[in-house]
Amino acid sequence: MSHHEKKRGRIAAEAARRLVHGGDIRRSCIGAARRLAREWVPEDELPSSTDVTRELSRQRLVDDDDRSGGLMALIGDRFDKIAALVRPLAAVRLDATHHHVATLLDFTLLSFSYVEQRRPFDEELLTASLLVEAGRVIDRRRAIEAILDAADGLVSPRTVWLIEMRNAAIAYSAGTLGHRARHRLVAHADFDDVMLLAEAVRAEDAGEVNRLSLDQAVERLRALGSACGGPQSCDARDS
Repeated sequence: MSHHEKKRGRIAAEAARRLVHGGDIRRSCIGAARRLAREWVPEDELPSSTDVTRELSRQRLVDDDDRSGGLMALIGDRFDKIAALVRPLAAVRLDATHHHVATLLDFTLLSFSYVEQRRPFDEELLTASLLVEAGRVIDRRRAIEAILDAADGLVSPRTVWLIEMRNAAIAYSAGTLGHRARHRLVAHADFDDVMLLAEAVRAEDAGEVNRLSLDQAVERLRALGSACGGPQSCDARDS
């Protein structure tokens, strides 16, 4: 292993430890690099979000029963890779004064369960509900762009649209979305589905209870994907 690779590995390990205390991967990497190198580190010498995710799993900062330390989630099929993007949310603690669940992963799984109860055959919508918060652990300032970049090639164009427009749907519900954006949203064929994605954010307040682990949620996506033959939607009419 080269000196550069060892340096990147040390930064990734420190970034993973910092991530547990809040922030996102990008900020954690910058802070870790400054502490370890005691000087500015070029962007191309910082570890990637995948490097930090791998280290986060190795440090056993996940709440699943994977005896490999989470490393198996970093390889495998499309669903394994989706799980790897979501898994670091277990390290993001939520404010107990505002949330009944402990981590952002708990929050995400609760939202997934809420959507699944209402659209159990829609793999694309369910995938969006699982991924939509995951960018917050990569780069909080550009969370949606970050997760779409990370999930490139793993999800369908419809899932991309649902993730992109979830926040607009929340603004629509709050009455703060602009007139033109509101008109475009309402006219879209997936308006009802993106509104459900926005509604799922309030599942915790509605008293919804999550009984799923991340592995179980991903297995449900995998089962739908097998039935549909790819990253597409299966609805009740197809069954």
